[in-house]
Amino acid sequence: MPNDRSAPGLRALLAPATTRRGFLRLAGTTAAFSALAQLRVMPATAAGLATAAVGERFFDAAETEILTQLMARMTDTGLAEAPRVRDTRAVATVDAVCRGLDPAVSGVLPLALRLFEWGPLLFDLRLARFTQLPDAEQDASLRSWMTSRLALRRTAFLGVRNLCFMGWYSQPEVWGLIGYQGPLLRRAADEPASS
Repeated sequence: MPNDRSAPGLRALLAPATTRRGFLRLAGTTAAFSALAQLRVMPATAAGLATAAVGERFFDAAETEILTQLMARMTDTGLAEAPRVRDTRAVATVDAVCRGLDPAVSGVLPLALRLFEWGPLLFDLRLARFTQLPDAEQDASLRSWMTSRLALRRTAFLGVRNLCFMGWYSQPEVWGLIGYQGPLLRRAADEPASS
């Protein structure tokens, strides 16, 4: 029978005391994901961002692959005429937008992408990473993020989903699928030369 002194140690492990710093960190992370979930960028502006600075990157190669597969699953239309995510500049657009955001908002994204990658192991107890799963299991993993009982996990899902949709629907190749004909005023570079 354990003595009374061991019980507080066990309680501390099972329910660690909330510190002010821990609370502020959690609140800041939640605020960052909430800001990402509300981010709005006009399609023509987002498409222009992707071509602005080609050499600089916000995400590393592994994070870019995770984002690519997340975006592919979140934007899968099932239509044969829909372009593949890899055939567009959608991920480059998200990268460019994140590069321009305040680091307090965008700084949580690399960690969030790693959590999505390892989510099947951490949350669903599957011995695989997200990028190794077949499409149906990736969908199930995303559904578990969307319907999680953990508010921070749901908020992270909303933030990443918003970025994926913003990157995808800002691509000219996708506009026809939703009936968008593009900006009413074309940039000078887009205008055909008049003879």
